[in-house]
Amino acid sequence: MLLVSLLLHLLLPILSYIPFFSQQALEKPPVYRVNLVNKIVKNPQAGRPEAAPVKKKPVVKSKPKPKPAVKPKPIPPKPKPVPVKPKPKPIPPKPKPEPAKPKPIPKPEPKPAVSKVQENTLQQRLQQMRATQERKASEQARKDRIATLKAAALAESSKIKSPITAAPVGMVDGKGDEAGVSAIAFVQEFIQQQWNFSKYQASGNPEAEAKLFYNAEGTLLHYKFIKKSGNSAFDESLTRAIAKSKQLPQPLPESMEFHIFFNLKDMLDRP
Repeated sequence: MLLVSLLLHLLLPILSYIPFFSQQALEKPPVYRVNLVNKIVKNPQAGRPEAAPVKKKPVVKSKPKPKPAVKPKPIPPKPKPVPVKPKPKPIPPKPKPEPAKPKPIPKPEPKPAVSKVQENTLQQRLQQMRATQERKASEQARKDRIATLKAAALAESSKIKSPITAAPVGMVDGKGDEAGVSAIAFVQEFIQQQWNFSKYQASGNPEAEAKLFYNAEGTLLHYKFIKKSGNSAFDESLTRAIAKSKQLPQPLPESMEFHIFFNLKDMLDRP
């Protein structure tokens, strides 16, 4: 009995440090090089995310052969009629102009009095017109910003070359039926292209995690760091890159939330 009691006293402290249920760590997804020209889809097919989309050749319709022209038969010229000179008409005498009568000067009509209700209504209409103009200007500015981002993404993506020629556009682990790339791979690539950092600014291999929330139009609503790397220079560079990624160059299939890992070694080793 003394031996059993002694063993129990020794095992109890050890058991207290062993959790009954082990917490499952969040699996870190693989990082791919993505061509930002490719469309974002929900169910990407198997393929390469960095592959360039295949452009369809325009179908050239063959023109019908022209029919041989039939020469018309020559028509004999008609005899020209002899012109008959008309007799000069007598010029009638010009009538004497009557003296102009002076026009009566119209009296100015009295302006109607404007009530306070009419003034308020007019002010409300002016405010509505200003709000409409501001809304249109904001929408146009957003469209111009997206067009600029698309042009920049196209220029950057032209430098990306797939290691497999003539590969279909998709994901390496894709199991769907849509030609395109996953949203998280696209967002991570877009942030990577906005990122600027020197490898001499950090030692070791810092890593950070962040959650980003985008709406269906590709606009960043808000974000938060779940875990910072502990290296202030690396964390500040990520904050700047996310701030530059407030608007994606193309819309998303729907409003989405992304959990992204930022690893310094992975980000520096990308070609």
